[in-house]
Amino acid sequence: MNKTGILIQARLSSSRFPRKMLDEICGYKLCEYVYNRCSMSKVADLVAIITSNDASDDGLASFCDSRNIPVFRGDLNNVLGRYVEAADYFGLENVVRVCGDSPFVDIDLIDKIIQLALNECFEYYAVSNCLNGFMSEFVGLDILKRIGLEVDLPADDKEHVTKYIRNRTSLFKCGSINANLRPKELERYTLTVDYPADIEIARKICKDLKGFDFKSTEILEILQKIEG
Repeated sequence: MNKTGILIQARLSSSRFPRKMLDEICGYKLCEYVYNRCSMSKVADLVAIITSNDASDDGLASFCDSRNIPVFRGDLNNVLGRYVEAADYFGLENVVRVCGDSPFVDIDLIDKIIQLALNECFEYYAVSNCLNGFMSEFVGLDILKRIGLEVDLPADDKEHVTKYIRNRTSLFKCGSINANLRPKELERYTLTVDYPADIEIARKICKDLKGFDFKSTEILEILQKIEG
């Protein structure tokens, strides 16, 4: 069975916003909110958080355990290796990469890229033309393993997981879907939680949402109201 899982990378040692994954957004820890959002997928076989085995992430792993959220711990800096090990641990053949600071990641797009990639045998499938925070990426485990064997793979490629693929698309069967979720008047907004100010925006947005099964167009409508 060609199992595909959504793996959410998260850590507590962010230099720009330390411990943000355990900060709160509408009654949930950020990591929990993102997990619940990703669990709305109708296609993925698994949703899990993958964090590091560094002592700095003990609190995150413990929280996930307390909420029965599947969690895997791997290398802090080699995130590519962490994805490979986590996929093997969970018995996955493909992964959808989601960043833990993206509470409003588009689930409909995740389901679309999984279906398109599997039906058309793509090795990598991405989401384009959307606000930062809506996007996700599909990638086959075999490709990640092949990249990981590169002897001179730069540390930056290990940290950013799919950078090697995105810089060498001719070497892989790649596809992308135009999300059309980047209106010009809202381009200045980022929907990822990179700084403390970003989580305030996220809190304003989620107050107007019901549950986790929402559409990205609803987010854009809320941003339009914020914009005034």
